[in-house]
Amino acid sequence: MHSQANILADLRLLFGARQKEIRAFHDQGGTGLRVVEALSDLADHLLLRGFQSINPTLIQEWGGTMVAIGGYGRRELSPASDIDLMFLFPEGRARQAERLASELLPFFWDLGYKVGHSVRSVEECIAAAKQDALIGTSLLESRFLTGDRGLFQQFHEAFFSKVVGKNLKDFLVQLDNGRAAGRKEFGATPYLLEPNLKQSPGGLRDIHHLRWVALARYRTNSLAQLFQWGLLSNAEYSSLTTALDFLWKIRNQLHFKAGKASDHLTMELQEELAPFFHFENRRELMRQYYILTGWVIEISDRFIRDAFPVSRWQRWQRAWQTRQAAPGFQLSAGEIVPQATNLHQFFGNDENLLRIFLLVKEHGARIPGPVLEVLHQVADQERDRPISPEAAVLFREILSKPGRIADTLRVMHRTHVLWRVIPEFARVQRLVQESRSHFFTVDEHSFRAVEEGERLAAEGGPIGKIYAGIQRKDLLHLALLLHDVGKGRDEDHSAVGAMLAEAAGVQLGYADEERALLVFLVRRHLILSEVALYRDFSNEPVLLQFASEVARPETLKKLFVLTCADIRAVGPGTWTSWKGELLLKLYGEALSILTGEEADPEERKVEMIVARLRQEAKGKYPEVWLEETVQGLIPRYLLTTPFEKVLADLSALFHLLIDPIHVAARYLPDSGMTEYTLYTYDQITPGLFSKMTGVLAAKGLQIMGAQVFTQSNGMVVDTFRVIDPDYTGPVPPDRIETISQAVRSVLIGQETIEALFTRGQRFGSHKEPPPTVAVRVELDNDSSHHFTIIDIFAPDRRGLLYVIAKTIFDLGLSVHSAKIATRLDQIVDVFYVQGPEGKKITDSEMIRKVKERLTNEIQQGSTGKGK
Repeated sequence: MHSQANILADLRLLFGARQKEIRAFHDQGGTGLRVVEALSDLADHLLLRGFQSINPTLIQEWGGTMVAIGGYGRRELSPASDIDLMFLFPEGRARQAERLASELLPFFWDLGYKVGHSVRSVEECIAAAKQDALIGTSLLESRFLTGDRGLFQQFHEAFFSKVVGKNLKDFLVQLDNGRAAGRKEFGATPYLLEPNLKQSPGGLRDIHHLRWVALARYRTNSLAQLFQWGLLSNAEYSSLTTALDFLWKIRNQLHFKAGKASDHLTMELQEELAPFFHFENRRELMRQYYILTGWVIEISDRFIRDAFPVSRWQRWQRAWQTRQAAPGFQLSAGEIVPQATNLHQFFGNDENLLRIFLLVKEHGARIPGPVLEVLHQVADQERDRPISPEAAVLFREILSKPGRIADTLRVMHRTHVLWRVIPEFARVQRLVQESRSHFFTVDEHSFRAVEEGERLAAEGGPIGKIYAGIQRKDLLHLALLLHDVGKGRDEDHSAVGAMLAEAAGVQLGYADEERALLVFLVRRHLILSEVALYRDFSNEPVLLQFASEVARPETLKKLFVLTCADIRAVGPGTWTSWKGELLLKLYGEALSILTGEEADPEERKVEMIVARLRQEAKGKYPEVWLEETVQGLIPRYLLTTPFEKVLADLSALFHLLIDPIHVAARYLPDSGMTEYTLYTYDQITPGLFSKMTGVLAAKGLQIMGAQVFTQSNGMVVDTFRVIDPDYTGPVPPDRIETISQAVRSVLIGQETIEALFTRGQRFGSHKEPPPTVAVRVELDNDSSHHFTIIDIFAPDRRGLLYVIAKTIFDLGLSVHSAKIATRLDQIVDVFYVQGPEGKKITDSEMIRKVKERLTNEIQQGSTGKGK
């Protein structure tokens, strides 16, 4: 025992000293690959030292082999990675192998290693690999450590003959399916705002897959060997090794810094990593990441596709199916192949340069890797020369019909050919967006917007029909491509984008009227969503102003589809049926105005809702109470609230005859939110809205949206959609009761908001990320006849809505209705208010005071100085 303690002490000293050396090498800019190899070698050395301390009799009885598998088998060990070991034993010696493992492994657990191990015979390895693809890939890169080398060789030969070689095509398909599943789980693109270094597309796992395929097909996983054999081009080999070193460096730094396995590259970590790697900011760091991982995807896809074995029959079939796709181009085995001996000269002709991409789109084909490299070189050499008018016509043809437009544009972007056509697009290459509401880089979001537009061609329902009826879809698709091209500058991106769209329109030969439409779509690409989601367009002035700006039905159709595609392209969960309904409603009413077909007047709609409400509620409530209550419901509430919710609200309002304060709650499974509705009377307490938001914030609820209404009879119906971070799924009844009691206590004066915050300690305990959105407060006196509308755009933080509501109350303003929305990292809040005299705020000094006070309160909170 004393001997083992001494051995462990020696190993700890060695482990600590060598770890410091490796960390110092990393901190001084050492290569990422050398660091993971050094850590793997250190683990080897410690394992062998520990192995030598075991009773020789036990080792002899075992008679097996210790094998490194998985990443450790590749000799790639990150600072906090697990070690995967296999104790291979001859038939009949499983018990001895288990005893040996139990003697050896405690050494390494004591050193802080996380060791996963298995105990198998050769036959068990083969059986497990056939049943489980993960086991198969981990055994594929097995590495001998110590023991019986002959047994290891027996295992190695059996594995490759029975698992890989005998079923090579099936094994490769299995690898490919695993890779596809991984990409689906971690996102289909590398251009995510917060990617996973290992699992996201283009990350380390894609390089692992390439090497697994190479090992199965060519019996080597060495990138250098693949390059020497001509299986990787010089550019591909250089790109892969550069990307691999870059990814390992980042991963090593994450592990060293956190002291644990860490692969999720959050925005906060990006900020911390950028200076370590000598980048000016996280945007530059991530731009490099996206460029390299983009090449990894393209190279690995090409390599794996070419590695699949082709039978003699398949080769004959490919030759037989080869045909002329266009003059100078053949379609062969799913690839467009130029028929020219000098490709640089051939693609120096702009028509040939664009035609190959048009053929790729039309035939759903690929471009061979060597040809892609030539296209890249030609595009860079001729970058300052505008494309010819004939080539511009071909590009417009690419945009004209839905189907693989986005995929084609992506390839044009990667080869820089798109930059020849639209030079402005080069600036947004892998440009990182500062807003958390966007999941992708600017260029990838733009391609996804085009993709979402194309998908509408096959979509039923009203949105698909609107897309189908659009004339000149090339202009729509071009607007989708360019709508965010102005980002990355200090000026408003829509205004900058409009100027760049004008230049692109000239380059592509569009007529004046066509360019004017393109410029409008880019400059005002946000207007439809702003009006539909954040304005009360049941107000006639709002609707008329919107329709007047759009001016034409065909423009409205294009703007509507652009808006839908843009929202859907932001990321998962950003498109909801609620947004779709509001956008369609605004579209329909604006179209009625523009086409001269009179929609139902607001008064008529309200009358129909009231009549239906009377019919549904008849006999359920006293007739006099029902009539007075229905007459008191304001038009804005009736027009914007689902009818089923109005019926539920009516029942709750009747409950106020017994209890003047009532709180109802229901879980919304589609969004994972809980909806709380407060029913009471306006005169029950001053500052009703601010107190309700204060209670919700003090209880730790994140307010994602709200609809606030004070009816003309003084009844209040305030509905809040919240996320409760303390629960997943439906909130238990006791939690709802706690919230309800807190609301009641505050409204009747038994409790204060400040006391709730003090007990809850919700503020100050959560580190907020740095704000990415500027605070903006606007007052609008034109869009409503009776109210001043306050628009607030600001970075979201906990309790912000309470701060805003309290400030509005302190200014002596009354909130008659409000529309609250949270877009992941920012709020877009709209308040319909009146001054102390029950009128609009028209005094210029008061307007200035409101804007200044709200801006200051929000900014103080966002910098950590506020409440």
